[in-house]
Amino acid sequence: MSIELIAVEDFPIIKKGDNLPEIIGESLEKNDIILKDDDVLVLAETVVSKAEGNIIKVEEVNVSSEALEISQKSGKDPRQCQIILDNSVDIIRCNEGLIITETPHGFVCANSGVDNSNCEDGFVTPLPVNPDKSATDIKRYLDERFNVNTRIIISDTHGRAWRVGAIGVAVGISGLHPCTDFRGSYDLYGNELMSTIEATADELASAASLLMGQSDNGICLVLIRGYDCSFSKCDINESSIGEIIRDKSIDAFR
Repeated sequence: MSIELIAVEDFPIIKKGDNLPEIIGESLEKNDIILKDDDVLVLAETVVSKAEGNIIKVEEVNVSSEALEISQKSGKDPRQCQIILDNSVDIIRCNEGLIITETPHGFVCANSGVDNSNCEDGFVTPLPVNPDKSATDIKRYLDERFNVNTRIIISDTHGRAWRVGAIGVAVGISGLHPCTDFRGSYDLYGNELMSTIEATADELASAASLLMGQSDNGICLVLIRGYDCSFSKCDINESSIGEIIRDKSIDAFR
């Protein structure tokens, strides 16, 4: 068994209004990649937000009193704090240099996922408004163009509590459940697994992140080939990234 990771190179700089699914298809062909059934494509969320026009010019942001208060606590630019507030439903922690929020999607992450990397100076990109829909639109186009049944993951980079370093995680998905439930199966010694649920989409996103890098690598699209998704694949409209979010009623850490 083996899994292949393929970086899609020479991907163009994305602008507001670009037809992203079409650009992905053209980029695959330019890289001589012919999609196969069950190929997994992992796409960086920044290019999705750019194509959908979810871009903010920082200097045009009006600052509220709440943003000023958070700015004083965190030491961050008040306009940046306002953008973070506008893209959150709750402030989980606010310390010097750190703002942890819950986004409208349910993600708990730094700065509401607002990102200024790979943006023109003075601009930032929040997370896509509906990343599952974005992933589904891409899947539908590619499946028809290449006559295949793909799996699409939109990824972001998040930090983790209690551990240093950021990793790739899934923030949008189509054609694949984000978790694989192994409860009811058995280990090598015949013990029934009672609580084992694997965060499959996050593991795939993290693997792709090794090629995407965190600086000027210029890789925003990675093909994962050979992963056995038979336990977690699903129809185009059946998956939701919300499946991976722990319900607050059983969240012991908030």
